[in-house]
Amino acid sequence: MKQPNILFFLADQHRYDCTGYAGKYPVATPNIDAVGREGVCFTNAYCPTPVCAPARQSFLSGRRAEAIGALHNFNFIETKTLMPEDFHLIKGLKSAGYTTSFVGKWDGSVRPAEEFGIDKICSHRDYNAYIKQKYPDVKYTNSWFGEHSPIPLEDSRTHWHADRAIEQIKEFSADEKPWFIWIDGTDPHLPCHPSSPFFEQYKPEDAAIWDGFGDRFIDKPYIQRQQILNWRLENMTWENWAPTVVAYYAMISQVDDSFGRVIDALKESGQYDNTLVIYTSDHGDMSGSHGMIDKHYNLWDDVIRIPLVMRLPGKIEPGTVCDDFASNALDLLPTLAEIAGFEVPESVVGTSLFDMENRPDCAVCGSGGQQFGAFTQRCIRTKTHKYIWNLTDIDELYDLTKDPGELHNLIKLPEYSLLVSVMRRKMKAELVRCGDPYAKTSWLNRQLDEDVKLI
Repeated sequence: MKQPNILFFLADQHRYDCTGYAGKYPVATPNIDAVGREGVCFTNAYCPTPVCAPARQSFLSGRRAEAIGALHNFNFIETKTLMPEDFHLIKGLKSAGYTTSFVGKWDGSVRPAEEFGIDKICSHRDYNAYIKQKYPDVKYTNSWFGEHSPIPLEDSRTHWHADRAIEQIKEFSADEKPWFIWIDGTDPHLPCHPSSPFFEQYKPEDAAIWDGFGDRFIDKPYIQRQQILNWRLENMTWENWAPTVVAYYAMISQVDDSFGRVIDALKESGQYDNTLVIYTSDHGDMSGSHGMIDKHYNLWDDVIRIPLVMRLPGKIEPGTVCDDFASNALDLLPTLAEIAGFEVPESVVGTSLFDMENRPDCAVCGSGGQQFGAFTQRCIRTKTHKYIWNLTDIDELYDLTKDPGELHNLIKLPEYSLLVSVMRRKMKAELVRCGDPYAKTSWLNRQLDEDVKLI
């Protein structure tokens, strides 16, 4: 098979259940759904960490961010980062003869994108300068909660990114070399500012209450209640949240529309059937679930379960639905290595997404906290249960068949002690395999290796 082109579209904070193909909440994503119908929809895809920069370093390296030491975003406390001299996705693709392009906000390293050898870079800074000059009087007044954008759709950030990618597709189409284009937008990351007509597409009364709304935080970590106080959210009702939720819906539909523009350009250029198309997100968003905003201090499905669809004729059977587990960031590099034809080092811990018969039976995720303190968490998620290891506070266990919103922590109930023991050991084995520093230290062995009753 001829080396295919690769279009990698990475959204920012798009949760899985806000896609049409998930069938859960009333969010229209016709273009994402169409790519899934023509290829594969993954229904149990998880991010390795729900924080922007660490997640992107996993996409680039095929390693867990904790193994790199990339614990936080770059604007928090000083943290380690992926370096240009390390093995990374761009290096592998270049060795296989690919021309590479990046469009959007670079969060893959504290070092600039140019140092990673990317051939073409269209930075979000160019967009910001363009908007500042063309719409100097635009002001937003609703803080993190989102509102209508007066900027026309054709000048919106989502569609500016799409148009730059389309320019690259047209430019590369005349070249015999295969190409890789990474579109990395900053939407639907809060605050959401959808343009018309998407802002008008949803009304507050359309907002469906999240499964996780109404959490009383009984037997849950202290920091989760504290986050609500830090954000000044303690008095928010669902009626208060509904405008923010539908702004989030609208922004997702606008992102989907921009994705559709790029797909249309691929078809018009005659390259669609020789292009591996992947749509996914770095992580999800709370947007009022559990009374929270953004994504910190929890590993609930709101923030770790994400959309993942991909399409490549001749390699993926149309209409495939994979219900087994995938780690979008860890599995990307081995997936592209298989299709592009380059070798990966042993440090790469994921498995190719093309292998849908031998997927893992669980997802393991982690977080180092952000902004209000470095609260360390790891979790293992099966199809029926989730165990969360909170290194400095009470652990969590959820029965996802009975409690999909993860409202009721079962960790203290004795009838679950055997299950907890099994899940702890399985999670630790995976964390050790992937180089997690906390799982390897003997100081914490008793939390995972011994059946210690929690107080």
